Amino acid sequence: MEITVESLKKITFFKEFDSVTIEKILKISELQEFDVEEKIFDEHQKLIDIFVLLEGKVILGINVPGKGKINLGTIHPGQLFSWSALFPPSISTAYAFADVPVKVLSIKASKIQELVGDNDTFGYKFMKIIGQTLSKRLSDTRFQLINMASV
Repeated sequence: MEITVESLKKITFFKEFDSVTIEKILKISELQEFDVEEKIFDEHQKLIDIFVLLEGKVILGINVPGKGKINLGTIHPGQLFSWSALFPPSISTAYAFADVPVKVLSIKASKIQELVGDNDTFGYKFMKIIGQTLSKRLSDTRFQLINMASV
């Protein structure tokens, strides 16, 4: 799979960005592939990259003492995950694994932070996406907690 500016423009995450910005993101990114049930990262792991899912499905979850692994949500193509890499101490708040074969765009968090600092318009759009991502994850977690409490 070749990743181009034109192919990324079709991905939800990139829809708000112009071609020049997408090209800058491509320069600090690489394509990674994961097989079924392959771990992408663990809960409490130091993260250096953020990911945008291009193909497949990723499961996010946490380990709950006495309960085991609890899946909190599913990441679908076009969605960002591993947002924790952007905020010190850059430790993951969940685990992530491939539910089916996946392709992700792995973007260096430190380089995205530089782009945010250098371009207010990009910074606003990018942080809006982060806010929306956090809101969805909080909602997903709340839903899972309600389900656990009713069991």
